[in-house]
Amino acid sequence: MTLKEIAARAGVSVSTVSRVINSPDDSFARREVRERIWDIVRETGYVPNGAARELKTGKSSAVGAKTHTLTCVLGRTLRRDDNPFFASVARAAEQQALDLGYVVTSSYSLFDIDNSALLRKIEDSRTDGAIVLGRFDSGMSRFFSSHYKNLVYVGRNPIDEPWDQVICDGYEATKTAIEHLIAYGHTRIGYIGDTENEVRYQAYRDTVRLRGLDDDMSLVASAAHDGQGGYAGAKQLLERANPLPTAVFCAADVAAIAAMKMFSEADIRVPAQLSVIGLDDIELAAYVSPMLTTVSIPKVELGAVAVRTLVDRIERVHRLPMKIYIPHKLIVRESTAMESIVDKGSYI
Repeated sequence: MTLKEIAARAGVSVSTVSRVINSPDDSFARREVRERIWDIVRETGYVPNGAARELKTGKSSAVGAKTHTLTCVLGRTLRRDDNPFFASVARAAEQQALDLGYVVTSSYSLFDIDNSALLRKIEDSRTDGAIVLGRFDSGMSRFFSSHYKNLVYVGRNPIDEPWDQVICDGYEATKTAIEHLIAYGHTRIGYIGDTENEVRYQAYRDTVRLRGLDDDMSLVASAAHDGQGGYAGAKQLLERANPLPTAVFCAADVAAIAAMKMFSEADIRVPAQLSVIGLDDIELAAYVSPMLTTVSIPKVELGAVAVRTLVDRIERVHRLPMKIYIPHKLIVRESTAMESIVDKGSYI
């Protein structure tokens, strides 16, 4: 399979295919075009021209060598489109795999694991390794270990498994978000997100107590880390908290964007009346109004480092489990403001 053949099947130009599979942020072309091209790549097992790849990697390969394949597993998400964060990590992994002469030929969610056809496909696959994106139930560890010889886990907090792991610490990232709000003078800070076995919630609680902030459970809205959860969580805060918080931390950007929509519908202005901060720095965060202040989790680096670590494991470059931490970064935009300028009169 060549770029020209992929282009013909996808109904686009060769340059479009090349730009899509090499886009550093997965932003080239419309989403449906990108997905059509990547579906063909996965289906056909396409890898770049061997000679070109050898120039890039400095490695030579035998003529007729088999295509090396990887599998991508979604731990907490049914479909990639449901979670822009892990969708970006997965795409970065696919791109890095191609650069190293591998192809991600299979991708599935643990929510589908009871599907008999999927189980047969997993049993029949001869993949070289798997990337697990996001948390999963402890009972799945045996399943992974029995089906994949080489594994790497990618997430916001480490797991208690003897696997290679690539982590951007969700606990520390949450602390950074809360400390930003504290630096802006906020002492009554709300939380929207999962609360059960969730390091982001634990970081929120620990920071609130350590810094002597209002420790009011009416400021906590237990909600899923998605748009529906963010909207419902914001509504819950409006109904329960009295007085309302002056700032809210949302455990994911998609939840934060939906929460801002709910606040807007309730005639609460962000950030003039209520500051909102998220976590992840998904692409949409820079395009909503007001633009979302967030803590950036480096998605491209997570995906790329995960694949390089997995390939090193497959090729026996290392044997002991690696645990690699990727740093986060505060991105201050428009959705947070100093507490001293908050106009409280209209809603407290």
